[in-house]
Amino acid sequence: AAAADAGPELRRSSSIDRIPAEARRILHRLAGELWGADVDPAALVVSQLKGALTNEVFRITWPGGEGDPRKVLVRIYGQGVEVFFDRADEVRTFECMSRHGQGPRLLGRFPQGRVEEFINAR
Repeated sequence: AAAADAGPELRRSSSIDRIPAEARRILHRLAGELWGADVDPAALVVSQLKGALTNEVFRITWPGGEGDPRKVLVRIYGQGVEVFFDRADEVRTFECMSRHGQGPRLLGRFPQGRVEEFINAR
């Protein structure tokens, strides 16, 4: 059962170092805005998710009470995808959909990616 519960994680790490500094600043701000917590960076759990074709995707989890959904998704844009699609168009489309309540909420942007609402899916 434990393996089935692991879901889409590729690997788990308590190190936030793999996340760009700009994204870390957004994560600290979000902790206060969303949960009123001053979160210790060492307490964050970073889980890299598999299945993304052109990006690196991480689930960031804050310690919280039972059933407390303290999770967000950090998406770091992949390089060299211009051959397949226009990244600026993709970002504008995501932002528009987020503003209109379609899909995950955009919680923050940084030069190499964005922070999104985490939606559990199987």
